[in-house]
Amino acid sequence: MLFRRRRSLPALCFCLLVFCSLFFWQPVRTLLAPSHKATGRKFPLTDRYVNGQKGRGGRWYIPPSWQQHDESLPLVQHLQSGNASILNAAEYVLDLALHRESFLNNSHIPLVVHQTWYTLESERWPSLVQDRVERWIESATGGGEGRRHGPEMAWFLWDDEGLDALIEEYEPHLHEAFGSLPYPVEKADVFRVAVLKWFGGVYADIDTDPLRHPYSWVYDTDLLPWTESGSDMVHTLHKPANLTQAVSTRISDHHRSKLSPEALELALNPKIASVGAIFGIEADNPPAPDSTYWRMGYFFPVQITNWAMALSPLHPAADAYLQALESAIARNRDVLPTIDPLELTGPPALTSAVSTFAKQSRTELSWDALSSRLDDHAGGRGKIVAGDILILPITGFSPGRGRFHNMGSMGFTHQNARLSHAANGSWRKKDLKVEIGKFCRVTLGLCRDWKKIPS
Repeated sequence: MLFRRRRSLPALCFCLLVFCSLFFWQPVRTLLAPSHKATGRKFPLTDRYVNGQKGRGGRWYIPPSWQQHDESLPLVQHLQSGNASILNAAEYVLDLALHRESFLNNSHIPLVVHQTWYTLESERWPSLVQDRVERWIESATGGGEGRRHGPEMAWFLWDDEGLDALIEEYEPHLHEAFGSLPYPVEKADVFRVAVLKWFGGVYADIDTDPLRHPYSWVYDTDLLPWTESGSDMVHTLHKPANLTQAVSTRISDHHRSKLSPEALELALNPKIASVGAIFGIEADNPPAPDSTYWRMGYFFPVQITNWAMALSPLHPAADAYLQALESAIARNRDVLPTIDPLELTGPPALTSAVSTFAKQSRTELSWDALSSRLDDHAGGRGKIVAGDILILPITGFSPGRGRFHNMGSMGFTHQNARLSHAANGSWRKKDLKVEIGKFCRVTLGLCRDWKKIPS
C-alpha cells in the first residue's frame, strides 16, 4: 500500500503542476507582457502617433508644416476628431504633397510612407516591429540622425480594415477577387501596389529599417544613361510617352473627384523628366546555368523585391501588376490555396509585371542586363528602364547578406544601401515536407517543382 502511494505521488504532483500552469499562466503572461506605459516610455513616437490617436482603418502622421497655409480647416479638424478614416487622410495628404511638390529628390514620388500591420495595439507587436516603426516615425517627423535625417514626410499605418476599404473604394472591380485570396500575406502584397497606385509614395514592410531617408534614395548618378552589357542599347531618363492616356482610362469620375484638377494634372504630367518608380533587386544571378537561381528559391535570375518600393501616383506599372493579378486569379480561382503566395502576388509576380511593362515600353530591353555582376565597380548602380523606372542594385534594399549566396550584396553602410529588411517571415508556417524540398533543392539541385508552401 505504501509503495502504491509513493508511486501515485509523482503523478499527483504532475497533475497539480499542469493544473496550476493552465490556471495561472494567463495572468502571469499578462503580468510579464510589456505594459502600455512601458512601451510608451521606450517608443514615445509610436505611443504618440499610434496609441495616442484614433481613426478608422489605421493611424497617420501629417507634417504640421504641410498644413500651415492650407485653407481646408474643416477637413483638418475632421481628421483630428478621431472619426475620420485613413482613406480621408491619404486623399488629403496626396493633394497637399502634389501642390507643395513634396517629392523624393530627383523624382515625382510623394514624400509619403505607407506600412501595414494587422493590429494597431503596439504593445502586442514583436519587439523588432516596435523598434522599426519607431525609426520610421522618427524619420517622418524629421528627427532621424545621420543618413536617416531628412525633410518631414507623411506616414501611414494601415490595418486590415483599411486595406479592405482601399480595395473596395478604389479598385471595386478587384474587390471580390481580393476577398477570395486565401492568405493574408497575399492581400498585403496586393495592398502595397494598390496604395501606391492611388496615393503614391514609399511602401516599406513593417520590419524594414530606413538606413537612408527616402528623400535621398535617388542619386544624381542614378539618372545617368547606361548601356546594356554586350550590346549598344542605351537607356536614358525621359518622360514616358502616352503616360496620361495609359492611366487616365482607368480613372473613374468618382476617383477624379478625390483630387483637384491641378493635383491630377501634376500626377499625370510631371513638369520635368524625373524618376516615377523605384524597385530594388533581391536576386542577382547569372541566367546560365539556370539552376543557380531556382535552387535558391527564386523564380527569375534577376528578381525584384516587394518588401520596399516607391511609385508616383497613378503610375502605369502598378496598373500592370493589378491587371495581371486579376487575370491570374480568374484563371486559378478553384486552386488558389495550392498556389505559392510568392508566385501569385509576391516578388515573382511583381517582377513579371514590371519586366513585361518595361519591355513593352522598350522592346529591346534585356531584363538580365539589370544585373550588377558585370558592372565596373563593386555594388553596382541604379539603372533606368521604361523612361522613369529606377531599378536599384541588390544593395539598395537587400544589403548585408551573408557570404552564402551573397549575389553582390554590400554592407549596411555602403553608399548604395537605402533600406534593410529583417525578413521576419511571420506569414510562413514551418512544414516538414516543405523543408525537405528546400534541402533537396538547395543541396542536391533537385525537387525544382516541389511545393514551397504546406499542402
